[in-house]
Amino acid sequence: MSKVKEIKDMLSGSDYETIEDLASKNYAPSDIALALSVSKRTFKHIWKDKNSQIREAYECGRLDIAIAKADALEAMINEGNVTAYQIHDKNAKAQAFEDFKNEIFGF
Repeated sequence: MSKVKEIKDMLSGSDYETIEDLASKNYAPSDIALALSVSKRTFKHIWKDKNSQIREAYECGRLDIAIAKADALEAMINEGNVTAYQIHDKNAKAQAFEDFKNEIFGF
């Protein structure tokens, strides 16, 4: 059995929740592999496949924290925090640039 299949078969639902949780805390894939006690090299190989369940769990974790941060920023804006307005504008410009890059280069 290949190491990739071995890891995919070994991971359970709670392991994917762990991947989401650690990704939301900005842990790198190699750190997550250590936490799950699996080969870093094989884990990263699977993670690089954007269609893998590991990558999906990782991206969900990253999205969860981005949503929480956006909600907190929105709350500060609603309270009239001027710095929050500036942060929001900066983030909006960065996102517009990323959207434009994706549109041009087809990512």
